[in-house]
Amino acid sequence: MPSSVDAPVEKRRAVRIFHTSDWHLGRQTADVDRTEDFRSFLTWLLGQISERRPDVLLIAGDIFDTTMPSSDAQRLYYDFLTKASQTALRAVVVTAGNHDSLRFLRAPEVLLSTIRTIVAGNTPETEAVVIRDAAGVPMLGIAAVPYLREGDVRLSGVSDSETDRRRAWENGVRAHYDAVHQKLVEWVGPEVPLVAMGHLFVAGSSVGGAAESVSASSDEADASVYVGSLRNVSAAAFGEGWRYIALGHIHRPQAAGSNGTAWYCGSPLMLDFGAISDKQQILEVVITDHGVEKHAIHVPQPRILTRISGTLEALQLRLLEVGREAPGAVVEVFFTGAATDANTVVQTLQRSAEHAGVHLAAVRIGTPEGLRGWDMPERRLDDITPEEVFRSVLERSGADDIVREELEPLFAEALEAGRELMREADARRAEIVSDLAGRGAHQDNEIDAKETGHAALETQN
Repeated sequence: MPSSVDAPVEKRRAVRIFHTSDWHLGRQTADVDRTEDFRSFLTWLLGQISERRPDVLLIAGDIFDTTMPSSDAQRLYYDFLTKASQTALRAVVVTAGNHDSLRFLRAPEVLLSTIRTIVAGNTPETEAVVIRDAAGVPMLGIAAVPYLREGDVRLSGVSDSETDRRRAWENGVRAHYDAVHQKLVEWVGPEVPLVAMGHLFVAGSSVGGAAESVSASSDEADASVYVGSLRNVSAAAFGEGWRYIALGHIHRPQAAGSNGTAWYCGSPLMLDFGAISDKQQILEVVITDHGVEKHAIHVPQPRILTRISGTLEALQLRLLEVGREAPGAVVEVFFTGAATDANTVVQTLQRSAEHAGVHLAAVRIGTPEGLRGWDMPERRLDDITPEEVFRSVLERSGADDIVREELEPLFAEALEAGRELMREADARRAEIVSDLAGRGAHQDNEIDAKETGHAALETQN
């Protein structure tokens, strides 16, 4: 049976959709807790839902930043869904991203159905979602396809060439969407508009920093480019028959492909410094008998991320300016002054940042030109977290949700134990340094006392 939701609102000819993705609830930026930032966004989104009255809210993957989100992140999510069910929304449709656990998201399926929330599964039957009006008439069909791994759809063998594997991957994605499309047509007929969702990388899309993109125009080009470990596909992989394709995975809003049907809405909040030049938005999509209209709704940012550069004196002044313009901002600093003691520079800027009311993310030597966002293949080693490395290993090994959910708590426990050992070692080193400094000061005092005594004797003589 198709997943469906009824809501007590009158039938409309136009279908209004809010397209969002990549919330990453629970994420931190430079060790800054973003809980209140996410709360601010979700409060704003509820206001937009009440004001603009969309029929459906789509969340195209990466609702959470990790497969085992914190209690604060879960509370934000479920509180939002509860409040959203009190609006005119007919449904909230959720698909799992590569950061999410599909099993975790679907676990409270029965409870979520009472608040008009559908979390898609990973089979055509559980990914085909039908939205009905108050009279029970289908008004929209949705192919709610979650993040796909190569093992889910690729039909080739390990001994195949890279070209064969690329083609098999794309063909597998196409076959997957075709199967969901067929199921929807069986359930709602050919007249009801159909929308597809996806969480993957479409070749030709810009992923961050400067306008870097991957071309899929030639079989001779290296089309096996990954974002994370997900192989790209062409826009043709979604097949035909969709009025709109709502994508997630890339944090920069943009069209995917050339026909204007598939779009990335981007992440609604600035999550990393690669997003400084991006627009943070959600997309409002209106489907009528005459076509599809898209409108970007700007998302106000509760916290700004920015980069500044200059000499030590210039940076101190600029930090004060940033604090006045955007209290609580997270700042990445590039020191361009003459060579000097690094510890002095960092400590001075840290004090200035605290005085200005901003967070100092990092101090780097040189200029920010050429840096790229977190989701680019080229990253600075000191920007990569152990959690990201572990997640990447799981992806490359083809680990499914069950294996991931078993290993991630063990990794988190081991990582925390290692960090605790490092903290203890740092504390011990600090004690040793303090002890040595104390002994040195004592010796200096003894020398000073002896010298003072000698001077006194000489004065008396």
